[in-house]
Amino acid sequence: MATVSVLMATYKENKQQLSEAIESILNQTYQDFEFIIILDNPKNEEHIKLIEDYKEKDSRILFSMNEENMGLPKTLNKAISLASGKYICRMDADDISEPYRILEQLKYLETNDYDLIGGLSTMIDENGHVIYKIKSVPTDCSKIKKLLRYNQVISHPTWFGRKEVFEELDGYRLIPLCEDYDFTLRAVLKGFKISNLNKNVLNYRMTKGSISRSNLFDQYLFQCYITKQYSNGKIADVQEAISYVNNHSSEKKRQRYLKANEIFNNALNNIQEKKHCKFIICCMRLIFSSKNYMNKIYRLYRVSKGAN
Repeated sequence: MATVSVLMATYKENKQQLSEAIESILNQTYQDFEFIIILDNPKNEEHIKLIEDYKEKDSRILFSMNEENMGLPKTLNKAISLASGKYICRMDADDISEPYRILEQLKYLETNDYDLIGGLSTMIDENGHVIYKIKSVPTDCSKIKKLLRYNQVISHPTWFGRKEVFEELDGYRLIPLCEDYDFTLRAVLKGFKISNLNKNVLNYRMTKGSISRSNLFDQYLFQCYITKQYSNGKIADVQEAISYVNNHSSEKKRQRYLKANEIFNNALNNIQEKKHCKFIICCMRLIFSSKNYMNKIYRLYRVSKGAN
């Protein structure tokens, strides 16, 4: 029985990116793990062949296919049920883990007696080029409890935790677009100790689709609702959260929010490339783009101040 169970769900990721993700786990300096890969698209022949090839070469891979598309939360819950390890390590199918990731996160979690931790990420584009780096994340448990009122501060693709956390919470709930955030809030309310390793453990791939996807505004609304309930010491009701989003969303607000997100990401690129004039212009445009997006930036600001 392996000590660590690495969980990965695949669907329609680029073949080369999937290969890089798989190899980044197989090439870890820590070797006592099982690698559970679940394909959520049984018609994806390219993925089937690729994963089967890796499975033949490495017995640590456990490959399973869903009979039909189930979505990420249900697929991850299935992976949790298959896991035999004492610890769970999350991995997305287009990201790249640092070679020392499992070893360092395991050591940090055990040394400090935490239940669930995340880590730092470097944002990369489709071609692997660095967009920007997250330089600091909060580590203090009590501080994290407060910051979670504003934003998710434990990056889902970097999760590493004790299996009993996932079991006691019955895995992920089907709350649209915020399954990981909802999980984290429930974990804290349950009394689990949460932290972050302030070391880069992952290269997180930001695709054009992830930046421009139309449901970003609805995701923001879900976040607003579940954090309001969390601030009152309550676990959000899934159906009430859905009703809240339906009542507060509109196509006009959605488009304004999406445009603001595009401007914001351009601003990040400009500051990374030291294009200061273009950065200032983006910031000016951002102020008048979307009231809701400005609130999101305020929430991010509160988190960034608390992380230092």
